[in-house]
Amino acid sequence: MFLRKKNVLPVLLLLLLSIAGCSGFPGCDTAQKNPPEKTQEKKETPKVIKDIETATLEIMQMANLIPLIEAESPKPEQTAEKGGEEAGQKGGTEQEGGGSNMALTFEKTILGETIKRELESEAGGGEESKMPGDTEQAWDKIKMTVTELHGQWNELEPMLVEKKVFPEAISSFEEALDSLTISITEHDYLGTLTAANELTGRLSKIMPPFAENPLPVATDLKYHLRKILLDVASADYNGAQESLNYMKEHNHTVTSSLQEGEKKAEILRTSLDNLQDALNERNPGLINIKAAIVMEELAGIIKDQQ
Repeated sequence: MFLRKKNVLPVLLLLLLSIAGCSGFPGCDTAQKNPPEKTQEKKETPKVIKDIETATLEIMQMANLIPLIEAESPKPEQTAEKGGEEAGQKGGTEQEGGGSNMALTFEKTILGETIKRELESEAGGGEESKMPGDTEQAWDKIKMTVTELHGQWNELEPMLVEKKVFPEAISSFEEALDSLTISITEHDYLGTLTAANELTGRLSKIMPPFAENPLPVATDLKYHLRKILLDVASADYNGAQESLNYMKEHNHTVTSSLQEGEKKAEILRTSLDNLQDALNERNPGLINIKAAIVMEELAGIIKDQQ
């Protein structure tokens, strides 16, 4: 039985499609012909963000040493007694260029070895800074650094507006910077440490448009790690525990984008468990040691991403 004329064309079309593999026809062989999806461009972190973090860490390091400088500085009466006999002499402990040869005994400070190791990782193991000769020199250095920090913020803020960062995050950072400046002006060393650390926490909230994970998350976890030490210094162990719980909850997040992420997450988890044991014992010295180890792990994670 012959096909009607009106049915011939569809049949011929099907035959041609099967022979040609439907190449050349719109919508056919879509999987092969569709162009590959554009790969997402890697975010580039502006140098000024790194400069802000480094400047803030330097402020914390210097403020961290102030109680030690006060403890090691000679009392006025001691200075008066030794003034005559030491005049014209140059001893091994003479200060040079405003520096001091006092040992940097970090176990006597709040942030201890933790801030030292963090800055070493930032600077790639550079030279250790000299201890200021007195607290006035320390505060002068801190004031110069916070002035630089304001200039760096003026450079970063327009970038944040351009990236449409939430205005609340921008104003929150500004408030923290103002609070830090006030604490420095008042020579409040504990307030300076707390406000500077708070600034790093606010910095992590404005990083995502410019930085790939794990940098924003790791910066946030470093903030909580320092907060643990600050809370322990004021005997707020409940606050310290809250920060440690937060770090445990986000342990896997900070390593998920890395090669061997599960292995690195396990190492970080172990160091956090050790910090938990020290926190349970409420031993500030031991807590500082364990916190320094956690800081090294976080610094290593950041380097792996770079």
